[in-house]
Amino acid sequence: MTQECEGVVDIPHRFVPRQEATDLHAEDRHRLGDCVRLNHAKALTIKALVQ
Repeated sequence: MTQECEGVVDIPHRFVPRQEATDLHAEDRHRLGDCVRLNHAKALTIKALVQ
C-alpha cells in the first residue's frame, strides 16, 4: 500500500539516438502517470475508509 514510485528512467551516458530517446521519454512519462494515478486512488480509498 505504501509502495514508492519507480522513479525516473536512467539515461545512458552516451549518445542516445532519437528513437531511443523517444522511447525513454515515453517510459518516464508512463511511470509518472501510473504513480500519480495510483497515489490518487490510494488517497481516495483512505479518505473513504476514514469517514
